[in-house]
Amino acid sequence: MEAIRSFFAHSPIAVLFVCVAIGFAIGRIKVADIPIGGIAGTLFAAIIVGQVGVEVDENIKTMAFALFIYSLGYVSGPGFFQSLGRSTLSLVNLSLVSSFLIFLTIWGLAQVFGLDKGTAAGLLAGGITESAAVGTASEALGSLPLPPDQIAAMQANIGVAYAITYLFGFTLVVFFVSLIAPRIMRIDLPAEAAAYTAVMGIGSDDEIGPEQESALRSVVARAYQVTRQEAAGLDIAEFEKRFNGFVTVQRMMRRGRPIEAAKTQTLAIGDRIALLGRIDELLQAGAFLGTETTNMRGLELVGETRTVVLTNKAFIGETIMAVRARIDPEQRRGVHVTKISRLGQSLVPRPKMRLEAGDTVTLYGTPEALDGAEPIIGYAVDQGIAVDYVYLGLGIIVGIAIGMVTIKIAGSPVALHTGGGCLLSGLLFGWLRARHPSFGGLPPATALHLRDFGLAIFIACVGLATGPQALALLRQQGILLPVLAIIAIILPIVVSLFYARYVLKLNPAVICGALAGCFTCTAGLNAAVQAAGNEAPVLGYTVPYAISNATLTLLGPILVLTV
Repeated sequence: MEAIRSFFAHSPIAVLFVCVAIGFAIGRIKVADIPIGGIAGTLFAAIIVGQVGVEVDENIKTMAFALFIYSLGYVSGPGFFQSLGRSTLSLVNLSLVSSFLIFLTIWGLAQVFGLDKGTAAGLLAGGITESAAVGTASEALGSLPLPPDQIAAMQANIGVAYAITYLFGFTLVVFFVSLIAPRIMRIDLPAEAAAYTAVMGIGSDDEIGPEQESALRSVVARAYQVTRQEAAGLDIAEFEKRFNGFVTVQRMMRRGRPIEAAKTQTLAIGDRIALLGRIDELLQAGAFLGTETTNMRGLELVGETRTVVLTNKAFIGETIMAVRARIDPEQRRGVHVTKISRLGQSLVPRPKMRLEAGDTVTLYGTPEALDGAEPIIGYAVDQGIAVDYVYLGLGIIVGIAIGMVTIKIAGSPVALHTGGGCLLSGLLFGWLRARHPSFGGLPPATALHLRDFGLAIFIACVGLATGPQALALLRQQGILLPVLAIIAIILPIVVSLFYARYVLKLNPAVICGALAGCFTCTAGLNAAVQAAGNEAPVLGYTVPYAISNATLTLLGPILVLTV
């Protein structure tokens, strides 16, 4: 023990990585087939290691939290601002009502059971699984005009309450949205989800991994030779119209020479043609032309996949079928939508599927066709790996500056501090980057890494500082904290369920995903999707998740000021 204490004393930074390594190993442990998670595991590990007595520089904790909270805002920014529209009004409504119910419940529990400010904030962060509230509440505590030892004790209580209540809150949300909510609503979730997706026209490709693609492509290119007299004499415009524009002529060879595939060009017996289109219509078109050929000479065709973020306001809330009808046929000629992603969840597009602001649309076609279609939809996602550190540094500086602004409310100075300031800055800078992709590069994988790594280091710092006081709070509160965590989830989530079902009249399958979003629980969404058997819950998850990530984070300081 002395050797360990001596090692940590000589290298306090090393203890952080020890906690992260042990914590993420603990996080792989599953409870009811659900992983505990690396962040909760890191806190458990840090509290245990903290019994040795380790001091970590406060500046490391602040820097890690600033990186985490800014990255959280940056990732959520586009979805946060773009979700504030008429097409998502009901989901925004549900998110705000749910956040208010969560605050009211935890504030009430604090009053009834005499919880101190730190324990109440820890109950919010752990029971509602909003880890960012640990930092924002801790900063708010640090600014109160109280004795330093009292502030330190309450800050320690945040970490302990978070550690004790996290697993209960996390597990309860997962089981509620996937099993309990459908029973309360008295519905068959798979049947409801299947009916809803049939109406909305959506599907999924969940079985395909991140490094994989379907071997059976929905959009293909094939070569055919015109041998049927019925096709000869038609011009290309007439031919493509027969198949509703889902099949296009890209290349033509006649008597061994290439000819322009203009819309006025007439087909003739013996022509070899390269077609591009959806496989079902393409096979019909090929059969109409004649026979498929393996002679590709002169028909070489380059296909390209591009990922485009939807920003065109005219298309938001419209079905894919309606959007297609509104675009000039020449501008969309040879361009096909192959996939749509919402907040990291993949959806297979269908004609009646409605588009939302911030949807990431995967297009396939020739480079020339994509050049014309891309600006109509939005902007292409930069697939580069370079980080614009000027933009990143400026964003965090602006966040810190916002956090330093102090205003007086009821005679008391109130500030957002580093957490609230960097959250707002991240939201703004992420949104600006989405609107103007020519600057401010921060690849999604890098942003997610900064978010997760920053949170892990910050939580390790909290756990190490909490360790010595952990046993004292456990002896004081005992079984009370897990019980309060269950109450803090059950009351707001049940009321939110009835509000969504009978006031907002949302679809039951969408409600299950929306509740997971309101409680920022991605594992809950995965459980709901698995229980539903398709992607219907995803349609309710994205907007509440973006809104609640901001509102619940800001509830930490509000609880500290009001309890």
